[in-house]
Amino acid sequence: MPTLRDCVVLHGPDLVPHHCARFTWSRGVVTGMDLGPPAPGLDRGTLVILPALTNACTQLGDSPLADAAADLPPDVAAGQRARVLAEIPPPAQFPHIAGHLAYLARCGVVRHIDFCEPGAEPARMLSAAAREAGVESILLGRLGRPAFSPGELEASVLALPADARAELEAMLVEVDGFATDGLTAPAYEEVRQVTHDRQKLRALACPAPHLDRALALLDPHLVMLNVDVAEADIATLARSKKTAVLTPRALAALGLPPPPLAALLRAGVPLLLGTGGAMLNSPNLFAELDFAWKLARQQSGPDTPVDPLAILRMATSNIHPVLRGHYHGWLENGHPADFTVLNFTNPHLRATRRLIAAIVSRVTPDDVLGTYRGGEPIWLAPQFNPS
Repeated sequence: MPTLRDCVVLHGPDLVPHHCARFTWSRGVVTGMDLGPPAPGLDRGTLVILPALTNACTQLGDSPLADAAADLPPDVAAGQRARVLAEIPPPAQFPHIAGHLAYLARCGVVRHIDFCEPGAEPARMLSAAAREAGVESILLGRLGRPAFSPGELEASVLALPADARAELEAMLVEVDGFATDGLTAPAYEEVRQVTHDRQKLRALACPAPHLDRALALLDPHLVMLNVDVAEADIATLARSKKTAVLTPRALAALGLPPPPLAALLRAGVPLLLGTGGAMLNSPNLFAELDFAWKLARQQSGPDTPVDPLAILRMATSNIHPVLRGHYHGWLENGHPADFTVLNFTNPHLRATRRLIAAIVSRVTPDDVLGTYRGGEPIWLAPQFNPS
């Protein structure tokens, strides 16, 4: 039975660090944690075991275009992205996508939610690359073009056009859910029924027109906050209890305003964190955690500290209400053995007054010794040899 000894484990849904004499796993689940006293800080080096991370928003379909949007306005970047990507045949795209997925594992990530390129082929390609890397891809499909014009959206009485309905039906064979940003009321209800019948996820891009109505009609599992969010929208999200996804580094890379992270936390909106398009960022979730915490601190002001635990939950335990089932995002006996081993013997980590803050703001991919999904390693550092 594999065993790690004399380590620190982030335990339970509250991710409480505990000294741990022995951590074991077998047949895909955690089988033992001999927990000692809490370990809020460290004065000597050790291994730290935390729940494996979830990158809640990627767009790995544009992996072949890394940094193509540098210094471009957002509208120009979007147009260039679509045009250049269409010119690259799928076999030439595959190695780039596979490489980014392998890097996810290198960054302690065992699953990601990807907002796929339209069509069946991108979803098939991403699924094949994910199997090769060992990372779980949860795929959300999108329509190839808007189903309604702005005028038709305002009318809000039209059903989903037949071609859009056919595209949706074909898409749901290949993907795990559907993402949309603007539909009429009848179309939202239609999408909700179709996805419910097929047990698929639903995601809404926000702010959508009449957000409260869109939330009620679509009943999304996720709300993607990819542009400015008004105070009224924050209040609406808080009342709805829907989980929202943020990609602050991607917005910064495009020169767009940052998401109101501190306000969302104050309002109690459940939050997840993602890295966004591979064209804009490396899918380094540790860099995203660091950026998000510092952004929240800046927004809240020097006299209102932001708990780093709230940020870490955005990549761990906050996933459970969205995916449910065995997707806990925390470690308990009997839970899936999805965990990441961090090397806190490294000089910049081995002494810290606040362990959670160090994980959020100091850990880099070079500090990851192992990433395990279902008890099997999908990334191991060359120097790491667990017993």
